[in-house]
Amino acid sequence: MSEHPVEVDILFVGGAVPACVAAGRLAAANPEINILLIEQGPSNLNEPTVVTPGLYLSHLVPDSKTALGSKSTATKNREPIVVTGGVLGGGSSINFMMYSRGAASDYDDWKTPGWTSKDLIPLLQKVTGTIVSYGDYFAQVATEYLDVCVSRGIPMTDDIMDLHTGHGCARLAKYINPKTGRREDAAHRYIHTQSHNRRLHILTKTLVTRVLFDKNKAIGVEVIGNKNQDPAADQTPRKIIARKLVVVSAGAIGSPIVLQRSGLGEASRLSKLGIDIVVDLPGVGANYEDHSSCIIPYHVPDDVETIDPVMEQNKEVIETYLAQFANGKGFLTTNLNDAGSRLRPTVDELKEIGPAFSELWKRQFEPAPDKAVFVQTILNGFIGPRSAVPKGSRFMMVANILAYPVSSGHVYITSADPYSPPDFHAGFLEDQADLEAHVWMYKKSRYEAFEAYLLGAVNGLFPTGSSAGCVRLEKAHPQGIEDLVYTEEDNAALEDWVRERSDTTWHSVGSVQMKPKENGGCVDSRLNVYGTINLKVADLSILPSNVGANTYSTALLVGEKAALMIAEDLGINIP
Repeated sequence: MSEHPVEVDILFVGGAVPACVAAGRLAAANPEINILLIEQGPSNLNEPTVVTPGLYLSHLVPDSKTALGSKSTATKNREPIVVTGGVLGGGSSINFMMYSRGAASDYDDWKTPGWTSKDLIPLLQKVTGTIVSYGDYFAQVATEYLDVCVSRGIPMTDDIMDLHTGHGCARLAKYINPKTGRREDAAHRYIHTQSHNRRLHILTKTLVTRVLFDKNKAIGVEVIGNKNQDPAADQTPRKIIARKLVVVSAGAIGSPIVLQRSGLGEASRLSKLGIDIVVDLPGVGANYEDHSSCIIPYHVPDDVETIDPVMEQNKEVIETYLAQFANGKGFLTTNLNDAGSRLRPTVDELKEIGPAFSELWKRQFEPAPDKAVFVQTILNGFIGPRSAVPKGSRFMMVANILAYPVSSGHVYITSADPYSPPDFHAGFLEDQADLEAHVWMYKKSRYEAFEAYLLGAVNGLFPTGSSAGCVRLEKAHPQGIEDLVYTEEDNAALEDWVRERSDTTWHSVGSVQMKPKENGGCVDSRLNVYGTINLKVADLSILPSNVGANTYSTALLVGEKAALMIAEDLGINIP
């Protein structure tokens, strides 16, 4: 790789997962083609906090240079911060590394030629290859979680990510190299391996202010230095020309922002901001989705190994773990999520959840037994602010992730200034069905009593004297505990708690959807932006509807599909 030129064949706006995959595949297939990938954040090359799986939480600290925090407008008097990747490799450089795939019916629901499960399963198999493993560590809490799930009638399966299992539990694989123990992010796998290629160029810490057009033909981009990364960065606009193609791949928050600044969006909205209209596309920025989640913390005995000493900056523990990791071994080769489940309600549970969810069940879940209502994982430690818990304590957390939220939001620019925050609304829990589902899932999580743990939720949420309240025990929880009974007052308290605690799962999708233009779509089945020439979008913003899984696998899939389509358009053969 070399310094960036002022003119290339293919220009990628953003260094998200699909951009890395597509750019890397195309560069490997035809080393003579000039490709430039522009990333607003830094490079991730051999960055310790990126390549070391157990240190991924370091990206979520305030003022992080690798994670972008977008503040949503108020949801029940809160302003959730949605984190996205702000570094080369996008979310794959900072995420939880979960190997997680949705249901086959998820892709068929898109009803898009070339994007059915039959079309995509071979690509899903291609992207995993040798980059998925269980790491070199399996937590005690994960072992007991699986035992409890089985005792509660949840079947154990070899692979709950087989595209067909809607209900079951299993050990969870991760995007962690089985030989080195390092994170398998998209940049290290697809871009940095092409360092010998003098025609693959990477430009970091640079903002794309807009795509440049000749009428409706994309001809390049305008860029400035990113002063959020470097306060002294040059703010003089520069032009970079793309002879053949511009591909926007800045993620489900970043891509609609770039497109709108470029004159692609709802005409009336953009005109008020003084932006010249290239194509009136009202769907740009609409239909934003994320998996809402609720995470429940519990105390565990002090002798249980968790991430908590690392979070408390215990130097002795950290040095021990780093020494193990140098050999690809030990605690830091895991992502703290060693076991999990995909869950659907029983017939009896379904009767209790609520009328809004019952209607959704009949419409969406009953015809599709491969769809889970929730994805649940166990985190080996407390990942929130340490100020919220007693020093020296040890924890586990139950993460309940709503697989198919009905609620949605939007991402609209408020100015042509690239530094102005957008009008961003995550939309969590705005549909009653989502709220009812989360309340049910909390109750189901409480059933999973881990006998070896001091079971006491860190924060009480029920009225004083409620039989559903949590207490901290100083000895093992007895077996055979009766299921809890919730009063109307308890249920009201639970609803309030869910509204206060539901948050992002960092799975932003859907804001530049691939569907017919008359239905609010923005790109066609070949990722071409409607009404333009030589402009594609390739990232999770194009998803017509969500997938019931962590989204890294789907992002890799979009990248592989984009690479094939671009290669076909340009006459390049990808093996």
